[in-house]
Amino acid sequence: MPARHTELPLNTASLNAVIDAMAVVTLCLTQILSQEQRERFGRDLVTMAEIAGRKGNLELTSILLDLRAAVKSRDEELHESDDDAGAA
Repeated sequence: MPARHTELPLNTASLNAVIDAMAVVTLCLTQILSQEQRERFGRDLVTMAEIAGRKGNLELTSILLDLRAAVKSRDEELHESDDDAGAA
């Protein structure tokens, strides 16, 4: 195993790990935001994805939309959890 991130090979596994790490950081950061801030963040991700798409950067578009979907899914999970706690 490489000792530092600068020693990682550029291959499918390492690139997927970078994307997964970005998703984890994004989810962690959005958990401390208010509902309104999370919605704004989601809209901003979509806007940035649209801009990347217009510039022909389909890879970035895909990653940004995947991050948005992860944030939205996590937000829905949090709402369901809150609803279940309120019903108990």
